[in-house]
Amino acid sequence: MHKIIAAAIKELLLLKRDRAGLLVLFVMPAILVMVITLVQENVMELTGQKKNRMVFLDMDGGKLGGLLHHQLMEGYFQVTAWDTERKNSEDIRAAVTGGEYQVGVVIPEESSARFEKRLADLFKKNKQQGRDFVSEQVPVHVFFDPALLPGLRSAVKAQLRIALETVAMEAKIGILGNEINRLLDTLGVTQGVMTSSTADLGERFRLPLLTLAESSDSSESMEMPPYNPVQQNVPAWALFGVFFTAIPIAGTILQERRSGIWSRLTSMPVSHIVLFSGKVLAYTGVCFCQFLLVGVIGSLFFPYLGLPAFTVGHGLSTLLLVVLCSSLAACGYGILLGTVCSSYEQASALGSITVVLAAAVGGVMVPVYAMPILMQKLSVISPLNWGLTAFHDLLVRGYSIAAVRVELGCLILFFLFTLLAAWKFART
Repeated sequence: MHKIIAAAIKELLLLKRDRAGLLVLFVMPAILVMVITLVQENVMELTGQKKNRMVFLDMDGGKLGGLLHHQLMEGYFQVTAWDTERKNSEDIRAAVTGGEYQVGVVIPEESSARFEKRLADLFKKNKQQGRDFVSEQVPVHVFFDPALLPGLRSAVKAQLRIALETVAMEAKIGILGNEINRLLDTLGVTQGVMTSSTADLGERFRLPLLTLAESSDSSESMEMPPYNPVQQNVPAWALFGVFFTAIPIAGTILQERRSGIWSRLTSMPVSHIVLFSGKVLAYTGVCFCQFLLVGVIGSLFFPYLGLPAFTVGHGLSTLLLVVLCSSLAACGYGILLGTVCSSYEQASALGSITVVLAAAVGGVMVPVYAMPILMQKLSVISPLNWGLTAFHDLLVRGYSIAAVRVELGCLILFFLFTLLAAWKFART
């Protein structure tokens, strides 16, 4: 055991001198997790998963503007109302076109009067044709940011139409109640008898009868948590950094082989397995430090950037077990690279390319469900996919360790396979 510890101390001393390797192992994943998470948080806003900024200008000052503003405030918009004494329609257009707001809504002058007249005409007998009557609709002007995604623009239009239809429906219900009372009076029915049935007609129509309830597999009453890019990106890019330890490991082996140190070490009563174990012990500690660094950034620094904090919950021990298995897999791959490759340049290029490809196929850069069917089938061969799936099952889905035993087993088997292959190559 003391031989393994001595070999591990030697690896840490060598790594301490390798400043470029330290930058790759610690600075790169820290920068990546911040940049990617901030980008995804902004994409969530652009795709409608967060409230969009809307500027509202009521040029009319009547009842219609107040009702519509109330409906928009209850919807998926962050509404800013502008004062008509200082702003006009052109100011709205300029603010939205310049990207300050995604959407701008303007209520034209005399809109409330036209709206009331149209409501009154609905319940009057007239000789107007349907096409002429439709042309009398009261317009509400809307402006969109030219950079707004087409899908989001369609979603915003749908939300605005729902708000307009809600305002119109409530107004129609009010008129309908008055018409029912008038007809009752005409028929000679005492109005007081039917007051309780007609006065609160609008409230009765607004009462919801159906609702949409999301449920999980474990409990129908449990509400599924919303999408959180922090809980997914922190373990993903920490895992990406963990597997990049393969390059420094391969580099130390190649340096020892080139300088003749490896031959002298193996000529002593020290087996290849002991030397490999020392590297595994040293770099497993480095991998834990990597994950700790990225986790601390997500927990303490992200809230200052306006992002949710990274939380582990009650499964810290299980999470550390996933980190351990992922670290072993990365160390095994690095040892295999160091024994198979003939130069550091070859190991660096091959290691970088394979780790990036495994990350891309494994779902670190793009979610697996967003890939083509062929890529989804290939993702199961990526060690990063095994580790990422285990992290997501624990942190996002809230599963226990029993749900990730297959992924942990695959990581351990990958480690044993690469270590055995490296031992075979080292003996030849």
